[in-house]
Amino acid sequence: MKNLLFYALSVGLIISVWSGLSNFSYSQQSASIDSSVNSSGNSDVQSFTSIQTNQRSQSSSNIQTSIQESTFSLSSANLNQPQTLKINSSGTKLKGEISINGKVVQQLDKNQSEINLSPYLSTGTQKVEIKANYTPTNADVSVEIEGSGSNISQQTSGSGTLNYTLNLTVQ
Repeated sequence: MKNLLFYALSVGLIISVWSGLSNFSYSQQSASIDSSVNSSGNSDVQSFTSIQTNQRSQSSSNIQTSIQESTFSLSSANLNQPQTLKINSSGTKLKGEISINGKVVQQLDKNQSEINLSPYLSTGTQKVEIKANYTPTNADVSVEIEGSGSNISQQTSGSGTLNYTLNLTVQ
């Protein structure tokens, strides 16, 4: 009887561990900010005055959803210079879209994409969304914003889905 109970518990443990490992998924996020004053020394041209980054993940079965969100401020004086959004993926092609305030401004259908955000921005709060899928899921995908002496970079991998929101406040 003890041997039967021991074997039953052992089999249950093996099944639990196997199930946990088969549902395991890897997700990584990193963010970096590099801000500097332009060569003329004019600190009024400072682009990004604040940033906040959040990541929310939800898992169910073998599907993982990860939503990344960044918030930052931009001086309206910098809108006459390019504020470039770059998306790069290693060894994969992204399929999706970039939208600003709910309007699709660019389709994603290759491993890298670049768009100047300045023509789409105005004073107030703007919402830039990037939604894309990629395979293999272990590929790295980076999102970068460059402009006016500032650089914001974010990287993700492991889910096969890129859901990224930039909340811009133009002052």
